[in-house]
Amino acid sequence: MRKQLTVGSLITGRSIPTTLQTTPIHTKPASPANRTDSRSAARLQGGQASVRVKQRDQVFHVHAVPRETLLSAALAQGYPVAYKCQQGHCGKCTVQLMEGGSCLSSPTGQEQQKLGSKLTQGYRLACQSTFRSTIQK
Repeated sequence: MRKQLTVGSLITGRSIPTTLQTTPIHTKPASPANRTDSRSAARLQGGQASVRVKQRDQVFHVHAVPRETLLSAALAQGYPVAYKCQQGHCGKCTVQLMEGGSCLSSPTGQEQQKLGSKLTQGYRLACQSTFRSTIQK
């Protein structure tokens, strides 16, 4: 390990710390305390609009947040949705809509270009799909 030099470490008579504290740059959001399956989640939502999406083998029940992307809402609610570029180029955040697609705005040009015919099968890019500004329950 290289010794890190700072202005303070060059002053005569000052001791050099032997251990460095590191702070992680990226952290995962905390998991919700009471994550539920899709059946009980439907009962708990209390009439709030939401979507149910599937990514790989995981199903997420994401409550709608007007004008937010599906990805940002899911992450804020503690769901570990896989993503990378957040610009619609890589496709890592692709999810399949299972319920509640009417809460989302129409597919963007980026989604149409990346997903093509998969859009008709219910696939969307979570980083590009936004919740409508007025959401009907």
